[in-house]
Amino acid sequence: MFRGNLNAYSDEETQNAFDRINERTDGLLKITTVPHGTLPIKGPDQLRAVSAGELEMCLGQGDYHSGDFPPFGITNVGFLAHNQLDKAKLAESCRPIFEKELNKMNVHILAYQPYAANGFWTVDDIEDITDMTGIKLRAQAKIFTNIVEAMNGVPVYVEWPETYTALQRGLVKGVFTGFDSTTSAKLQEVAPYAHNIGLSALLPFIVVNNEKWNELPLDIQLIVTEELMYSMMKVQAYVPQNLSDEVQKQLAAGLKKYNSEPPAGWFDLMNEKVTIPSLQEEVEKNGALGQEILTVIEEALGRKVI
Repeated sequence: MFRGNLNAYSDEETQNAFDRINERTDGLLKITTVPHGTLPIKGPDQLRAVSAGELEMCLGQGDYHSGDFPPFGITNVGFLAHNQLDKAKLAESCRPIFEKELNKMNVHILAYQPYAANGFWTVDDIEDITDMTGIKLRAQAKIFTNIVEAMNGVPVYVEWPETYTALQRGLVKGVFTGFDSTTSAKLQEVAPYAHNIGLSALLPFIVVNNEKWNELPLDIQLIVTEELMYSMMKVQAYVPQNLSDEVQKQLAAGLKKYNSEPPAGWFDLMNEKVTIPSLQEEVEKNGALGQEILTVIEEALGRKVI
């Protein structure tokens, strides 16, 4: 299975599930994690590689893979979900549609992997992050490119393994990522100012090549499903505590300041510059399927989103 990294609680629990699967199947099924930089396949190409059978599994997520599966671009629009409950509703309501469409690509969904909220870390102490004019910021996917541009910053693509060095050398002055990912990668050492930006995005699904999945006996498929479901429930239960736990770890390891609330006008700016235009674009890109997904989302959230 190809993954972006293996340094967050959600990643650790997924690996724990893989280990239990190996044990329960007496070694018949061993899922090996292959992080970035060890295979000649870039992140955005992972889903395509799974579809073609070049990789057995990957973490299919958001607009990171929407070039090959455009519906992912809809659910990954920044600030569409207002909180973790919204994210869970989005995943549950859209999964049947995603399963049907991904199956046409020879891809099968195994599980939804919850992610905690994303934060923003900067090299310098910046009070008002709504104005980052001319400052280079890591933007590893379209959602972050849109956010950076709304802040008047300069988006720069940086692969995860290169992020620490890029911050250290001043190639970028800020990074968006998960709180536990920052702790594990020690990014607070080179970007010691943290900001809560209220971003509950990223709906990753653990996916597998459909032909490979169908080759497994039904009892093995059941074990895989059970173990992944169990681990994902643990991840979801930990999400509310994730942010505060990780901030405390970072404060003890180099973080100088944590802004627990976004600056005034942040959410209005993001809604105007990111959520509405991005959602309109992604829905239109998906045509009739996009309208179907939009209807399902609004029913699940109980509100209009455009």
